[in-house]
Amino acid sequence: MGQKHLWLKPAMLATALMMGLGGCGSDDDPVTVEQPDPPAGPEFPEGAVFVEAGDNLTQRIQNAFINASSDSTIVLPEGEFSITSTLQFDGDVDGDGNFAKNVTIMGYGRDKTILDFGEANSGDGVFVQNALDITISDLSVNEAKNNGIKLKNTNGIILRDLATIWHGDVGPDNGAYGLYPVECRNILIEDTYVRGSADAGIYVGQSEYIVVRNNIAELNVAGIEIENSKYADVYNNEAFDNTGGILVFDLPIGNQHYGSSVRVFNNKVYRNNTENFANASANPAGVHIVPPGTGIIVLSTDDVEIFNNNISDHDTMAITLSSFFIAEPDLNSFVQNYGQPGQPIADGWRAVPRNAYVHDNTISNAGANPNGYLITDIIAAYMGYHGSFPGILYDGLGEAMANSGAAGPQGYNLGELPFASDGSDNICAANNSGASYGQLYDGQNPNAPAVLFEAEQANLMNCEQTSLPVHTVTFNGEIFGCGIDDNVAGCDGGNIIADDDDNGNGDGGLVGDGDLSLCVADSDKVNWDALLGANCGQLSEYNLFADASNPAGTANGTGLPYDLNSPLFTDYASKYRYVFVPEGEKASFEAQESFEFPVGSVLVKSFALPADTSMRGVANETLIETRLLIHRATGWTALPFVWNADKTDAVLAKPGNNSAQTLIHNGETLNFNYKVPNIAECKQCHQLENDQGQFKFAPIGPKARFLNQDYAYTDGSANQLSKWVSHGILSGVPDDLSSITTVPAFDDSMSDQLSALNDDQVMALAKGYLDINCAHCHRPEGNASNTGLKLEYWRAYDEDNGYSHGTCKQPIAYGGGNLGYDVVPGKPEESILHYRMDSDEPGDRMPEIGRALIHQEGVALIHEWIARLPERDCSN
Repeated sequence: MGQKHLWLKPAMLATALMMGLGGCGSDDDPVTVEQPDPPAGPEFPEGAVFVEAGDNLTQRIQNAFINASSDSTIVLPEGEFSITSTLQFDGDVDGDGNFAKNVTIMGYGRDKTILDFGEANSGDGVFVQNALDITISDLSVNEAKNNGIKLKNTNGIILRDLATIWHGDVGPDNGAYGLYPVECRNILIEDTYVRGSADAGIYVGQSEYIVVRNNIAELNVAGIEIENSKYADVYNNEAFDNTGGILVFDLPIGNQHYGSSVRVFNNKVYRNNTENFANASANPAGVHIVPPGTGIIVLSTDDVEIFNNNISDHDTMAITLSSFFIAEPDLNSFVQNYGQPGQPIADGWRAVPRNAYVHDNTISNAGANPNGYLITDIIAAYMGYHGSFPGILYDGLGEAMANSGAAGPQGYNLGELPFASDGSDNICAANNSGASYGQLYDGQNPNAPAVLFEAEQANLMNCEQTSLPVHTVTFNGEIFGCGIDDNVAGCDGGNIIADDDDNGNGDGGLVGDGDLSLCVADSDKVNWDALLGANCGQLSEYNLFADASNPAGTANGTGLPYDLNSPLFTDYASKYRYVFVPEGEKASFEAQESFEFPVGSVLVKSFALPADTSMRGVANETLIETRLLIHRATGWTALPFVWNADKTDAVLAKPGNNSAQTLIHNGETLNFNYKVPNIAECKQCHQLENDQGQFKFAPIGPKARFLNQDYAYTDGSANQLSKWVSHGILSGVPDDLSSITTVPAFDDSMSDQLSALNDDQVMALAKGYLDINCAHCHRPEGNASNTGLKLEYWRAYDEDNGYSHGTCKQPIAYGGGNLGYDVVPGKPEESILHYRMDSDEPGDRMPEIGRALIHQEGVALIHEWIARLPERDCSN
């Protein structure tokens, strides 16, 4: 099992007949065409909210997004505008369960409302989350650092008459995705234009109920990609001058989102011969492996139907269907990376495609100049044996692994049973005019490639499958799909699949900003009524502190200061934290998660920047912002406040704020843009998915493992958990505090001492740092669950050989530089985790939001941790 399997050894594919092939690149220069004419200008409904052009446009658009209510339409101005940061829409922005449903964000046309993110300080152009029935239309998003328009955790999406564009010569520095719904349901993408993506122009990932139609994808690595998704129809699109036209991939993510039931039909797929310009650090089956000159690729996905497409002028091949073993041919690596407990195979992913039907396509001029580094040996074998490369190629390797038992319980135990005897698992093809056929393995023997070829189909893949059903989208009670809301003929299928899940609103919270008449501080008591009932305009109106201008001083009521033993990094800011629990109420202790706080509780965190980080303390610092997390009856709400110029009070800033700042750190002057997050960004980090599949706001810091340490209170030093108990605000704490799993303390002063620590100490420090800085998103319930990283402190590193912590784990979408693994033990400089922490570029840095500066000491800790891990060759 430890050796490299024979299927891709050059000696097996290359024979004495092999002929040298000249170069891997295409001989054809990509043809640039003008963006097609957009449709006639849109009409605006009565009552639409118009955002006018002018100063502070980014902030005013963000404010309109935050204040959106159900059935509202937000119209962005006509013109071309430089946008300074991600525009973020959250359907439940304050976390109160009251969704803004059926919201439309639109412009005057994709050639008339152009949002340029080339100078933005963040990665995505537009980011939508937690929405119910949202439409984005009639605008263009250009030059985003990372993704053009991204949507997550959203049910009901229409993306219509849009463009996402990276102008000029294409290259790996372009953004990754143009239109990018991930972990969503009911997605309609139509009449859009996408150009220049270094990954996929249109990418739908880990989603269900999808229609992608009437779009144009030009000069992307992948024109259109359906990845790890179910119930998708892709039809009436044009994909040309990409590296690969249309991709249907199922990747080993490890988050229980795997694909099946995808139809690709009635598309024009032509001249996709552009050199692959993807970042080479992606997943081993990411788009960087796509051979230039490929029309349609199916990788590891079950239940795929490809029919009635016109596929022409491809240097390498028109259609290929492959198992994941082609992308990861080394069985030792395969088993190590995907076959261990807690890894993707145990999670339900399978490497072998089954039940694919390719029929009634028109194919012409395929295989004249085959190229692509992944298939160099395959090309050599076909050219050597047959002097020709097939227009339709099936690897047959996965089928051979399954049928021989090599991938079954008595072999490598990769979860693959033999193909069904009734033929229902077969890869079939019929009536594809102009196509030649190839099958690399015969489906029985995985040890010897057969390199089968037929200039005209006789036996290879000569079978039929039952057509898949029509897949539809349900949006605001209306159903969209082929032959349902359009006049497209030849939809086939017969049966129809539609989503019957209820996507209604939750219980309502505040209307607008609530009852602002409550925002009067007229005593020395905390204004509990206002905290529960209003988003006050000034921090002082909640009366949390005896001196309203000093949020690091004496708290009113039950307020108590606290600190974390391994704090989240925010541009070297000092943080002053307080907890307030209503009198007579108590929070309940939780061993792993944040404590259960009663309604009315408030968590306060104030940020102050020192002039010099060697001289901290309020007297030497400038107050920048104060954030409140308020536990209201409908859930937690985040409110950011920005301190005024004379530092007498802080003003509510729901759309966030940006300011130029300077500080000195280790003798170096650092100039940077400090960003106060908008309330949608607050929720982006703080939300977790509960057992009912709902995304709820949750605090990050107040967990037992971060609080189990002493704090210097005004009346003496004491353990924080014990103090909370004696203060009457916490119950259920174990008598033996040493029994509580505790993150070891880490601060910047320790970075010079790391070399003196043993491996276990470094491991604990690194895991604690990754927990507080990363695990709120990188966990199964978090906003980055799709990445497969799981970085909670309590999760043992060796429970899955370090895979959950990134060890020898390939990224699903994004890499770093030209790197291929999240963590390469013993080699920090080859690890994506280290690379992204050590970057301040908006499209590269991690965390994505919450910092502009590199945390030098945190990077040093993670560098030391990776360097100490026992070396492993991730490629073997």
